[in-house]
Amino acid sequence: MKKPNLIPLLFAIPFIATYFVIRSLPVEPCDFLHEETYNLEGEVDYCGPGDAGFVDLSIRKWPMFLDFRPLDNLVVGQPCRFEMNIKQADGSPLSADDVALSHTRKIHLLAVDPSLDDYQHLHPEADPLFKGIWRFTLTPRKAGKYKVYLDFIPIRSPRRVLLAASFEVAGQADDFESNHISNLVTEKGRTFRFQITEPEEDGEDTLFTFTVVDENGDDLALKPVMGAFAHVVAFEPSLDGFAHLHPLEYEPPKSAEDARYGPLTFSFKSGASGNYRFWAQVKVGEDREESFIPFDLKI
Repeated sequence: MKKPNLIPLLFAIPFIATYFVIRSLPVEPCDFLHEETYNLEGEVDYCGPGDAGFVDLSIRKWPMFLDFRPLDNLVVGQPCRFEMNIKQADGSPLSADDVALSHTRKIHLLAVDPSLDDYQHLHPEADPLFKGIWRFTLTPRKAGKYKVYLDFIPIRSPRRVLLAASFEVAGQADDFESNHISNLVTEKGRTFRFQITEPEEDGEDTLFTFTVVDENGDDLALKPVMGAFAHVVAFEPSLDGFAHLHPLEYEPPKSAEDARYGPLTFSFKSGASGNYRFWAQVKVGEDREESFIPFDLKI
């Protein structure tokens, strides 16, 4: 009988052993990522490159598994608890220790109704006992089929992960008003403007300038929101995906009381021409609560 050739196996053993040793080592949140910034406590806060592009989740998938369900009846105006079971590609549960901080939070959850009028940005919390279980509470303000997007960065991966789910609230759903175009919102004596700059050539990113001024036209202070001075998301009517944008002038706040005056610039690369709803999330002046400002633009 011919003896098996063990030479290839002997050569492979050191590489296999090295792989498992590396896998067992503790990994810092940004070990393999392109960029890192720090939060107010000096801890690693944001990992990975800025993402200006619209991501269509109907055609782009990530190798993770999401089991998503409401725990209460879904009724307009009433809070509903939700539970999520998230598993990684190898079937292991995604616990809090497996997720890097990204803009001061582990997971960003974006929920929006069919009219794009009810947008909510929430942060699920991991169950302290059962790994892979995450929970949050949401109060729907509209009827219809909501889309939910999860945005997070696994510690052992250099890439941002986006997952999608949905839930339906009983009642007559409103449609998105596609003919409504507005880049100016005035409320409480403040004027918010989202000014578009058309790209010079096809394929280039579209730039937006965001400003907020008082009745005299003077710039108002923007306070930190999740480690930045503003956040913007973009949806299109089919709700196939979204874009999560951050200012190009990324200046990490030095403290919770830090303020920034003047315009902020955002870059956006759309998947297709059409109408988009942009939601700006900001904290103005001495406000205790954040403001969510909608803008409708045709790209």
